[in-house]
Amino acid sequence: MLLTTWQQDTVEEGLVAMSQRFGLRLAVVLIAACGVLAPTGVAQAATVDQVCAGTWAVTYDPPITNTPTAVNGHLTGFFPACTNLGAPGASYSQTFIDTVSCATLLSSGAASRTYTWSNPSAAPTTFEYNWTVTVVGGESVITNTGLVTDGAFAPASAEQVATLVTPDALKCAGEGISSLTGPTTLTIFRP
Repeated sequence: MLLTTWQQDTVEEGLVAMSQRFGLRLAVVLIAACGVLAPTGVAQAATVDQVCAGTWAVTYDPPITNTPTAVNGHLTGFFPACTNLGAPGASYSQTFIDTVSCATLLSSGAASRTYTWSNPSAAPTTFEYNWTVTVVGGESVITNTGLVTDGAFAPASAEQVATLVTPDALKCAGEGISSLTGPTTLTIFRP
């Protein structure tokens, strides 16, 4: 799906607005959680190298409805608040093809994405991951876990957690939903 300049600007403005509302709060909660939630097993030896909070958006073409349909999707993410001063912000863009509906916003699977850091001296980071989707309190929680294989922070393990609110039932029964947004966090662990 090709977006017009106006649509790209609208999505970008929406991501910036959401990040301003949620970014700082998410960063504080996540940083506090990292201190409270100790990893188990082998991961105990890992230290947190980077924590980012921001927003993400997914667009669907054609729009999703109550009927499962093959769609071309586009994910974009914006992290304005990261803890590592060498890479204080990041973004990514990724396309996918999936069969989804308003009940199943994304299927589980595996992929790779590249984070581009706001500091040009930090090399883009490749993240190879598996993801799962769980519904918690009416929201879809997408958990990406995997390895940083290239660029800044490599080698490392990482986890990105993103949330999407359940789509509007009336729109799902009618014209469908073409885009959704929500908060997301990224944590990179150094071995």
